[in-house]
Amino acid sequence: MRGKARGGRGRGRGIRGGGFWRSGGNSRGYMDPQHRMNFGNRGHSQNWGQPKRSAPSKRLSEQAIGVTKYINEHEGFNGIIKARFSDFQVSEINEQGKVAKLTDLSIPEIPNVADAVDDEDLLLNKYNPEILPMETWDKINKVATSTEADVEKVQVDVTGMSKEERTQIHDAVKKAFGGSIVGSTVAVNDKKFVTFDKYRKGVRIDNRVKWVWPGEYVYFIVYKENCDTMEAASRIAERLRMHVRPSILGYAGTKDRRAKTSQWFSLRKFDPRKIAAACKDLRDIQVGNYSFSDTHIALGMLKGNQFRICLRNVTASDECVTAACALLQEKGYINYYGQQRFGTRLDLPTFLIGRTLLQGNFREAIRYILSPRPGRISHALHLYHTVSAHAAA
Repeated sequence: MRGKARGGRGRGRGIRGGGFWRSGGNSRGYMDPQHRMNFGNRGHSQNWGQPKRSAPSKRLSEQAIGVTKYINEHEGFNGIIKARFSDFQVSEINEQGKVAKLTDLSIPEIPNVADAVDDEDLLLNKYNPEILPMETWDKINKVATSTEADVEKVQVDVTGMSKEERTQIHDAVKKAFGGSIVGSTVAVNDKKFVTFDKYRKGVRIDNRVKWVWPGEYVYFIVYKENCDTMEAASRIAERLRMHVRPSILGYAGTKDRRAKTSQWFSLRKFDPRKIAAACKDLRDIQVGNYSFSDTHIALGMLKGNQFRICLRNVTASDECVTAACALLQEKGYINYYGQQRFGTRLDLPTFLIGRTLLQGNFREAIRYILSPRPGRISHALHLYHTVSAHAAA
């Protein structure tokens, strides 16, 4: 992958079969004569008070970080990579060699409920321990499932709580038990209590929790566009209204943000019907291909990723491109760490800070981090100190 590719509104390394590939680029705005991006009106300056630059800012070069060698001597060609997020598609390959592809949005058939047993672990999904302690949830559950007519109601002392906090308690109990429990707020002397009693009319509702699926963990494929894995996990957890951090969602690795990606997620004892219902209208995210396992997905549990990459504005003949691709397939490429791993500061690359941290020289690392750097903030500070000096004079 030889040469520096420039064309249109993006930049990237050209292709040289069996070489290396690192790219950048953008698909919006325009480049002024000094190669600076401008996203505003060309007739109005958006850099008031900033020094004008007559040349593009210097950045850390590939040569400076050791990206210098190629595997073969192919002439190479130029092109643009990742001009659009849809030009970069990533599919996870699990430890069994299966490629993650979202092909089925349907919910798996429900096993025979009669064969299932009560599962105490599911209480953490049904009851919110951040709202009420588990012993209180147990008492409310006994009221809901009791067949006795004179079962004792549950009282929760809410003296000093705000109306919003009391509403949270009512909502959590309603979510867990539906219409089988009736809640009310009462005042006794100088105290306030929220009471929960059994709904008397009709047939008792069975609130016991059963796990009916064939594995402890539900697996599902998450297909996402233009968002990163951690953002997708947070949005899914928010939709599921889980009472735990998004980290309870297991996944084998983070996938690119500016791309279309597919990967497996896992979740312990969570009904796939609820997952499908909660995520059906998520923007830029789809879930499906449900399966079950007794193993939670953890970071690193994958063989790799399958990439499908679109190159635009290719400046070479078909024969040249075919030859480069053949060499890439036959000999591979040098898997360099790209420039994004070393930072953008030419005067102080981030690897220097990392080295001082590894050496235990934290004072020097802090000095590096706090050192002045060119840009908006440093210029603003310079203006501030100049104005302050004039005011003091």
